[in-house]
Amino acid sequence: MATEEEKKRNLARINAMIIYGLEKGLWDLFGESALATTNLIGNGMLELLEKTMGLEIGGEDPQDVLTEIGRLFVDEFGIATRFDIKRMDDDIDFIIENCVLMQVEKDLVEAGIKPFVCPYLNISTAAMRNRMGLKTKISGFEVNLDKKSCVLQFQMV
Repeated sequence: MATEEEKKRNLARINAMIIYGLEKGLWDLFGESALATTNLIGNGMLELLEKTMGLEIGGEDPQDVLTEIGRLFVDEFGIATRFDIKRMDDDIDFIIENCVLMQVEKDLVEAGIKPFVCPYLNISTAAMRNRMGLKTKISGFEVNLDKKSCVLQFQMV
C-alpha cells in the first residue's frame, strides 16, 4: 500500500496527465486556435480561486493583484518556488521557477504544442480583463527546461 507521500506524488502525476491530455486534445482539435480558449479557462480558474481562497480583486492595483496571485501559488499551493513580476509600461513578465507543471510543459513543447493552460497566465489575464476591466493580450510564453523556469508575457492594451 502506498504511503501518504507516495499518494501525494501519484495525485500530482494524475493531475499532470489530465492537464496534458486536455491541452493536447484541444490542440489536436483546433491547432493554434486553441489559444483562444485561454480566456474561458482563466475565467473558470479565477472563479474557483475567488471561492476557495477568498481572493478579492475589485478596486485593486494591477501590480498588487498579480503579486497576490503569485503569492497564493507559491505560499499557499506550493506549486512553484519563485514567482516574480516585471512590469514595464503595459508589458508584464512573470518569471516562474520550479513549477510542478514543468514536466507537462516539457512534454507539450516536445509534442509541438504551445503550453496554453498555464494557471498563472490564465488566471492573471482573466483577473485583469474581467475583474478590473483592462484589456490584455498574451504576448509570449518561454519555457526553459534546463533552468526549470518559464517567462510568461502579456500586454495590457
